[in-house]
Amino acid sequence: MLQKTLSRILGCVLLSYGSTVLAFTLIEIPQSQTSPGNTITDSFTLETQIQPIAASIRAQIFGHRRPGSSQKGTQVGRMMLANNAPASSSSDVNYLAAATSDSSGAGSGIGGGNSDSVWISAATNSLENDFSRTAFYGATNNLLVGFDLTRSDKYILGLSVGHEASNFTTTFNSGNEKTRGYNVNPYFAWLMSDKWSLDLILGYGDFDTRQTRTIAVTALPAVTAAVDSEFSSKRSFASTNLTNISTLGNWKLTGSLGYLGSTREQDAYMESNGNAVASTKQTSNQWNLLGEAAHGRGNSEAFFGAMYESNQDPQKITFTTGEQPANDPNSVVLTAGWRHFGRDLKANFVFFSRVGQDQVKQNGFSMMLRVDL
Repeated sequence: MLQKTLSRILGCVLLSYGSTVLAFTLIEIPQSQTSPGNTITDSFTLETQIQPIAASIRAQIFGHRRPGSSQKGTQVGRMMLANNAPASSSSDVNYLAAATSDSSGAGSGIGGGNSDSVWISAATNSLENDFSRTAFYGATNNLLVGFDLTRSDKYILGLSVGHEASNFTTTFNSGNEKTRGYNVNPYFAWLMSDKWSLDLILGYGDFDTRQTRTIAVTALPAVTAAVDSEFSSKRSFASTNLTNISTLGNWKLTGSLGYLGSTREQDAYMESNGNAVASTKQTSNQWNLLGEAAHGRGNSEAFFGAMYESNQDPQKITFTTGEQPANDPNSVVLTAGWRHFGRDLKANFVFFSRVGQDQVKQNGFSMMLRVDL
């Protein structure tokens, strides 16, 4: 009891002096069973629903390179740049060195260093919280279709549109939550040199959520009733990454420092039992540090990586009484996969798993197909 009391006092001190320490948003909930599902799930799903979108786009940014160069340079560029990230993380600009080393062909040949491509990506990632007072489980599925173009062998511009669907069983209140929506995501990359690159991805989405929860009407005899609700929300994000790569024989080593900022605005709504829920705005600022190693010969390669993620203003949940959730702000995403680089058709297959967070588990898979025009 003393430890819990001290923890709460410390939380108040940290909140008061948030300008000098790790900031966080504190949500105090009397009883989770009497709360709508999204009051709990929102604290865990903002980043996990954005990351598959950002990672899929970053996997396409460097999917084709130097179509006007020599045949050897073209093939190496496409092969080395068509890499990338898992549904929740990100090794993005891998292998630029091999692609950009063929400078003799830059700006020559067909298109003078200009090229186009279309791509499609599908990702699914499961999320589970096993702490009894906030317990839920389910998955988010993303389908993205995009088009990008390369200009002067240095600048990549693109746009993707996607459909997103999330389904969660909210065990803590004997209910469920279903969200559907669409997103639009423009992106840009600057290939600064044969080792360095910088990318920027923006996103906007519009969503509708339906949820239910179960409440007790009478204790003896036990009678329960379902409470329904619907609401709309909007979501935006910005992601940027500075990446460096190196090549050692058949090994390609990638390091990346990235930032992901996101915002979700939820409309006010009324539950079917007359309970009014106010509008809310949730923000997140996350830094990440990636390391990845890939090994391959010919037109395929296997890779593995790890990305450390640190949330600078996590939305923390606390209850007025009883046992409290872990509210871990940091985690590590482990990735492994295989890439194939055909002449005009490329493919990516990636598995990932999040570790380092008590009470929260996340696993996923993504795949990509890209056609060079």
